[in-house]
Amino acid sequence: MFDCFHVQIIEGDVTRRLESLLPLIGHIQIASVPDRGAPDHGELDYAFVLRRIGELGWPTPIGAEYLPGPSPDFTWLATHRQTKQQR
Repeated sequence: MFDCFHVQIIEGDVTRRLESLLPLIGHIQIASVPDRGAPDHGELDYAFVLRRIGELGWPTPIGAEYLPGPSPDFTWLATHRQTKQQR
């Protein structure tokens, strides 16, 4: 498993680590850094990260494991879907 949140917190350089470890990865999950909230804010640019994952040919769904806010919603998902469609 490749947890973008933990990789960024512990080591950083998420996309380069994804590129080098992709053959060993069975699952990718995302959350914002540093608060582990929805992946629509924070120090990781998930539009870029998800675009790069797609460019690398990742074939399976990506998990979102995060701490929802007081009014959880999935507006962040629509933003990332638009990014995917623009590829």
